[in-house]
Amino acid sequence: INDILDFSKVEAGKLQIEKLPFNVEHTVGGALKSLSGRASQKGLELICDIDPDLEPWLLGDAGRLRQVLLNLVGNAIKFTERGVIVTSVRANLADAIGCQLQF
Repeated sequence: INDILDFSKVEAGKLQIEKLPFNVEHTVGGALKSLSGRASQKGLELICDIDPDLEPWLLGDAGRLRQVLLNLVGNAIKFTERGVIVTSVRANLADAIGCQLQF
């Protein structure tokens, strides 16, 4: 339901994106940890691969990032029959002002 409500906010131009400090490893790792049970039930392995050169703390919306990761990795679990699901995090277009994360 939250995803549907958020989609409605996006369409209406009313979605608020926070700019708060968050730890990349904690946010991504926490999302994957919450999905690890579903993955292990299917015999799948989840791997988190964060670029070691990526700044550990960034400004952004950790809640929205978590929501997106839960949807993406959740779908990967749903549609993967066997093997490994790797979530890679890289900095794309990094400069002095900020960076764009690539998954």
